Amino acid sequence: MKRHDTALTIALGASVFAIYALGACPTIYVGDSGELVTAVYLLGIPHPTGYPLYALLGKLWTLAVPVGSIAFRMSLFSAASAAAAVAALHDLCLRLRLHPVAALLAALLLAFAPSFWGEATVQRVYALNALFVVLATAAAVRWHRVRTPGSLALAFFVCGLGATNHTFLAFYALAFGAFAASIEPRMLTRPRVLAGAGLAFAAGLLPYAYLPIRSAADPLLDWGNPETVRGVLEVITRRGFWERAWVEGLTDVLVVIGDWSLSLAAEAAWVGLALAVAGTFVAWRRERLALLPVLVMAANVLALVLHGSRSDIFLWHRYYVPSYAMAALLAGFGADWLVRRAGRTGGALLLLVPMALLVTGWRQFDRSRYRLADDFSRRLLASLPPGAHLFATDDNVLFVLIYLQFVEGVRPDVDLILQGVGAASLPNLRFDPDRDPVFFTHHPNWNVRGLEIVPAGLTFRAWRAGTPPPPFDLPPPLLAGETDPRVPKDYLTENLVGHFHYMRGLVFERDHWLQARAEFEKAEAAAPRNDVLFFNLGLVYRRNGLFEDALAAFARAAAINPRELPSGTHPRAIDKARQVEVDGRAVADLERTYAADAVVSGLVPGSAAHHRAIAELLDRRGADVAARGHRLRALELDAGVRVSSVEAPEGLPRPTSRP
Repeated sequence: MKRHDTALTIALGASVFAIYALGACPTIYVGDSGELVTAVYLLGIPHPTGYPLYALLGKLWTLAVPVGSIAFRMSLFSAASAAAAVAALHDLCLRLRLHPVAALLAALLLAFAPSFWGEATVQRVYALNALFVVLATAAAVRWHRVRTPGSLALAFFVCGLGATNHTFLAFYALAFGAFAASIEPRMLTRPRVLAGAGLAFAAGLLPYAYLPIRSAADPLLDWGNPETVRGVLEVITRRGFWERAWVEGLTDVLVVIGDWSLSLAAEAAWVGLALAVAGTFVAWRRERLALLPVLVMAANVLALVLHGSRSDIFLWHRYYVPSYAMAALLAGFGADWLVRRAGRTGGALLLLVPMALLVTGWRQFDRSRYRLADDFSRRLLASLPPGAHLFATDDNVLFVLIYLQFVEGVRPDVDLILQGVGAASLPNLRFDPDRDPVFFTHHPNWNVRGLEIVPAGLTFRAWRAGTPPPPFDLPPPLLAGETDPRVPKDYLTENLVGHFHYMRGLVFERDHWLQARAEFEKAEAAAPRNDVLFFNLGLVYRRNGLFEDALAAFARAAAINPRELPSGTHPRAIDKARQVEVDGRAVADLERTYAADAVVSGLVPGSAAHHRAIAELLDRRGADVAARGHRLRALELDAGVRVSSVEAPEGLPRPTSRP
């Protein structure tokens, strides 16, 4: 390469890094971020596959770049990894002798592809994974040119090393192996060459030795305790996660392929996809080079088919980032063919495509004001009494709590008990509910005689049944940045905001229904794609006798996800909906028997008075739940509209705050 090309590549990488860094998340993000950053800080072991390379490189980065919090430093680590991937792709395109405009287009298509950009400003492993995908592709192209055993071994070594950050690089190795065998079949008859490639791949996997070595030191975060060969293999192969695979048959495979195809078009703004299709034919004519990215994309789909959960496949497309990188490379070939025929004007027009992605994507991926997860969890911890025992679950909540306590030292007096981090269920507990403050981030679904699980703000508390409810701190009406349009809210953030308002609604449910209803509606609006939220709302409405609302909530949950929900009991929303239909019909039959009753006759059907009269009759029959539903309907009708206030109204006692 010319010195000018190298300088251009460096300048491109630096410019893209500056864009990412400006929008980098300054606080801990939702999802896996809290756990991964904690693993980096403690040199611990996060959830499978353990991500040893991410932990080790991240630790070095946080020591070398002492800027801001550990969370912010790891956001910058993702920005640097993503920018390096963009620069490496640009360098590869130039080495393939693509026109400079085509090389720039390919790099920028990757840089501003929405899902890739979304990983460049938060603390996760996918930006580093993209870098290794591009580096492995560069090594594979080098082998394609020189065909030496050393170049083959280098490509497999890069795949092995990348696999210790994300296992997709193992699938990449299979794709590259198929590519190499099709290009040079004689290689299969050379056992020394094959052995050398296998040993190189195995050498790349050496960072996995970190797992048993570090686990033996018993770090605070030690998922799976991988100190034996079996334990290490269970972590690396994600043994406990395979049951979450969404694909159940051939039809499902076709659905995944359809979703993947549509995502390619969206990520490349359609024009990029057209260029990639054209580039496939161009690259094929150049010594069948197109076969490599096509096989890598096929391996990407295969990985999702074999292992991907519903959310992995449909709700976020970060697992498709390797495909977007390969599509960008192929688009470079298509652009090269076009630019050499259309000239500079055509090339300049092509560059408008990634520029449009930049302009339209900035608002979505500028996370410089993001504090929602941090605010939620700090408020949760602040609400607990000294020495509280907190059983925490759900990645969105648990992992942020791990980060705040283990990394930033927030509320070290709280006994944080990590459910799901190597633990399958709650341990047997012995405690005095009058003296031992035991809290849960999510309802444990206990049915223990003498105990109640009561809402306590942003948590639930184990409390002696039949005694006055415990005091607690009412959560604030809004989270920091919740209504700020400059704070982007992806699927996981939507779920966190929805959970926040759901918990506030539970506080009001028993005594202040209008406020509860307002909070539940806020939860619905905040997280319209959350099947679990709507399922839980269905349970709330059902126990309050609002069968129509319950049926609508369960139906909404089933429409979002017709399959089993991710919980210990694996319920299906459609089954609950059918149960509610049965309950509703039974109550409706009972109500019809009251049509001529003196208490009801003469009242306008559907009026508040009518609902109260029906409630009185239902009470006489012992139908307490259905009676409550009618009283709540009457309350709403008296209010005229469903109240949108998020605070207890004047004249009603507010929940008692702990001093």
